[in-house]
Amino acid sequence: MNKLRSARVLVVAIAITALVVAGGWFIQLRTPVAEPPPLAIEPIGSSVLICPEPGANAELGVRVTAAVVPGQPGQDAGSGSARLETLPGKTSAEAAIVGPGGQVEIDAFGEKLPPIRAIAVGSYAPGFIADQWGRDPRGTGRGLASTACAPAASEFWFVGGGSVVGRQTRVVLVNPDENAAVVDVLIYGTGGLLDAPGGRGLVVPPGSRLAVRLDALTPGEKSTAFHVIARTGRIGAAIDDQQMSGLQSVGADWISPAAAPATTVYVPGVLPGQGARVLSVVAPGNDDAIVNIRIISSIGTFAPAERDRVQVPAGTVISVDMSTVTGEQPVTLELTSDQPIVAGMRQFFGGKQKQEDTSFTAGAQPFDGPAAVSGLPVRAATDVRLAITAPLEAVSVDVVFLPYRGRREVSVATAPQRINVPAGQVKFILLRPPEGIEWFTAVVTPTVDSGPILLAHRVRERSRYGDLITGYPWAPLRTEVTVPAAEQDSGVTVR
Repeated sequence: MNKLRSARVLVVAIAITALVVAGGWFIQLRTPVAEPPPLAIEPIGSSVLICPEPGANAELGVRVTAAVVPGQPGQDAGSGSARLETLPGKTSAEAAIVGPGGQVEIDAFGEKLPPIRAIAVGSYAPGFIADQWGRDPRGTGRGLASTACAPAASEFWFVGGGSVVGRQTRVVLVNPDENAAVVDVLIYGTGGLLDAPGGRGLVVPPGSRLAVRLDALTPGEKSTAFHVIARTGRIGAAIDDQQMSGLQSVGADWISPAAAPATTVYVPGVLPGQGARVLSVVAPGNDDAIVNIRIISSIGTFAPAERDRVQVPAGTVISVDMSTVTGEQPVTLELTSDQPIVAGMRQFFGGKQKQEDTSFTAGAQPFDGPAAVSGLPVRAATDVRLAITAPLEAVSVDVVFLPYRGRREVSVATAPQRINVPAGQVKFILLRPPEGIEWFTAVVTPTVDSGPILLAHRVRERSRYGDLITGYPWAPLRTEVTVPAAEQDSGVTVR
C-alpha cells in the first residue's frame, strides 16, 4: 500500500514538473525577444590628428599640411572650423582652414617646433586630413621623412626599428589632451617579447611630447615590432628610424603604422628599384603562425618561389628579404596566416656599393571609400607616384588634385582622371599636378561599382648625392561614424 502511494506521489510530481517546464517554454515563446538597438550612420562631429615632431630628421625643412577634402557627407550641415596649432612650447604657430576644399600649412625651416595638433569640428570634420613631410638632402639626418598625422587613440602597432650599432629608433608619444596619459610600449624581438621595463608606465604630461630611444630600452636588437597601449587617456604615437654610416645618415624616415593583428594582411607600397626589401612579420599570440605569401604585381598575382611561406614562432619577429622575388618592380604582398599577424617592410634604395635612402611600408586592409594625402611636394627633380592595388576585384577610381598656391582659399579640384585596375593587379601611376603651385593634395575616390582598394605613394627626389625617397600606405577618409539610433520606448512614462 505504501509502495502504491509512493508511486502515485512520484507520478503527480513528474506531471507537475512537466507542466511547469511546458508553461515556461510556452511563455518564452510568447515573450518577445529584446532586439539590439538599431544603429545609425552619422557624419563625424570632430577630429583630432597628431603630427609628431616638426623638425625631426630634417635640418633644412619640415612642412605640416592639412586639408578638408570637399564633397564629403555632413559638410553641408551647419558651421564648422579646422586648424593646425602647435602644442605649448618655446615657439608657436597656427593656421586656420577657410572651408571644405581649404588647405593650410605650418613650415619649420631650420628649427624644431612643438608637436602640431590638427583639429576639425562640425561640418569641417568629415574628410579632414593632415600630413607631415620633411627634407634634408645633405645633413646629419639626410633623407626624406614623411608620415600621416594619425588620430589620437589608445592603441597602435608598428613593425620596424632596431637598436644595433649605427641605427637609432625613437618612439615619439604626444598627449594632445588636458590630462596626463599613462602608456606601455611593448616591444617584440627575434627572441620574443622583450624585457624592457623602461617602456612600461610612461607618463606623458598634458599637451606635451615624450621621446624614448629604443637602444635605451633594449640595446642590440636587429628587428623589432611595437605595440603601444595607452592605459589612461589617448595619445598620438609615431616611430622614426635613422641609419648612420659613421657620423652621416644614409637613410631616415617615419615607420608607417601597421594594421591590427589579422589572419589576412596586405603590404602595399613595395617600391621599385635596387636594394633589399625586408619583410618583417610578428605573431603576437600564443601560437606559431604559418604565413603564406603571394605577390600582386602589374601582370597578376603569383606565389614566389622559395619565398611563398614562412613560419613565425609565437611572440617573435622574423625578417626575410623579398627583393629576389619582387623583381625591382612595384608590388603588393598578400599574407595569409593561420594565426593573427602584424607586418611591415623596410626598403633600402641604392646599389650594392652605395645605400642612398631607406623607407618603410606596413600592413594594411582593403577599403572601399575615398582617401587623400596632403602636402605632396612640387619641386625640381621630384616626382610623386601612386600605387593602386586591386586585391580582390577589379578597381575603378577617380583621381583629382587640390592645388595649394600659398593663400588661404578654397582650392578648386582638377578634372578627375579615371584609373582602372584589373583584379589581382597593381598600377603605379605618375601624378601630374598643375604647374605654378607649392604643393597639392591628391584625392582618390572609388566609383560605385569598384572593388576594395589599397593605396600607397612614393615621393622621389633625384640629386647628385643620391635619390631621396619616402612614402606610406593611405588610410580611408574619416567621414562617418556608427552610433546607436535613439527611438521612443512606449514602456517609459515621462512625468
